Amino acid sequence: MRCLRRNTTLAAWCLPLLFSVAQSEAHSRYILEKVVVVARHGVRSPTDDRQYASLTGQQWPRWNVPAGNLTGHGYAGMAQQGHYWRQQWQRLGLVLPLTNSCPTSSVISLWAAPDQRTQATGDALLDGLFPGCGLTAEHSSANEDPLFDTVKMGIAHPNRERVLAQIHRRIDDNSPLSLHYRAAIGDFRKALCAPSSSSCAFLDAPWQLSITDNGQVKLSGPLSHAASMAESVRLAYSDNRPLSEVAFGNAPDARAVAALMVLHAAKYDLVSDTPEYAKHGGSLLMTQIVNALSDAPGRYAPRLKKSIVIFVGHDTNIAQLQTMLGFDWQLAEYPRNDIPPGGSLEFLRFRDSQTGEAFIQLRFAARSSDQWRALTPLSTKNPMFAAQYGKAGCFNDEGKSLCPLPRFIARAKQEMVSDGATMPLYR
Repeated sequence: MRCLRRNTTLAAWCLPLLFSVAQSEAHSRYILEKVVVVARHGVRSPTDDRQYASLTGQQWPRWNVPAGNLTGHGYAGMAQQGHYWRQQWQRLGLVLPLTNSCPTSSVISLWAAPDQRTQATGDALLDGLFPGCGLTAEHSSANEDPLFDTVKMGIAHPNRERVLAQIHRRIDDNSPLSLHYRAAIGDFRKALCAPSSSSCAFLDAPWQLSITDNGQVKLSGPLSHAASMAESVRLAYSDNRPLSEVAFGNAPDARAVAALMVLHAAKYDLVSDTPEYAKHGGSLLMTQIVNALSDAPGRYAPRLKKSIVIFVGHDTNIAQLQTMLGFDWQLAEYPRNDIPPGGSLEFLRFRDSQTGEAFIQLRFAARSSDQWRALTPLSTKNPMFAAQYGKAGCFNDEGKSLCPLPRFIARAKQEMVSDGATMPLYR
């Protein structure tokens, strides 16, 4: 076994040296030749929990890393995930040219959003994929990146009236949203609020919808705080914190944690999954995915023509792509279309060895909360939970839903807009 200690306070870990020879499914007609992944970062600390105590009347636990940073547990988990990916991809036929056990220049490109948690996640994935090679994530030198922050940077220009109309179609204006989520609010209050009449008063405020000047949709009121707190509970459970620090001892297992995620899921159901909003926020990233899958020429071709192309971003980025493609999933104990830490959209390009045609298998894969908590080693016998995309024209082969590449790309391009098309990227 080769042991690797990175120059970081996040983690020190060991992984078995991986074989350079692809262990493919030799009997399969369809051979994996390229992989494009959009991954969410691993387990992090809460991004901003300074108001939690005053809002809930409870003293929330402290974390040993700065706000929003990847934890040591999160780093180790994402290194495991990189190791698992390589095992699975080579089993499906992906050939990875190596020199002294490390990838040649044609093998991999990994670009991360400019946050500590995404950069560190990228480093962890690379350590798992190619241990001992010292690869590190590339990222923008600026605080924001057009690929991941299209809306936030004001690059996207969604039609405000269309966004509001699409959201209101999912909201019954004659019935306050608080009534739809009454049970979830009650569970949230019972688990996270101090037993006083004044604690969690924010839950009684009206739910209000607004759009900022740069096009960001906000559903303010109870949802903004409750969604953040619920995610913090899940992060504490996934990070293997003592159960006394997970919802103050009121969420003893993964199902109890999932029950508190209803209000977090509502944020995506009601706002982030809006088609008009998603396509303006996700088209820049989708363009890179399409160009990588088709090996398109252009100024970014040297980066996108690698055998493995990985983008490490946030759940909002994956939600936008998921909405554009009309891809739905339900994994483990998570809410519908939930994107937990490390959750990944995987675009696997296969080649038909008989006809030469190209096909795409699109999966969304994620660990369960218990797999995260225990850092359960991932393998074929103990895989990540996964759902497959299967629209018209796709077919099943040995458990893989395969979609003709031209039809898949045409479907993606139908949803893409030109916002930010002339923006310089990878800087």
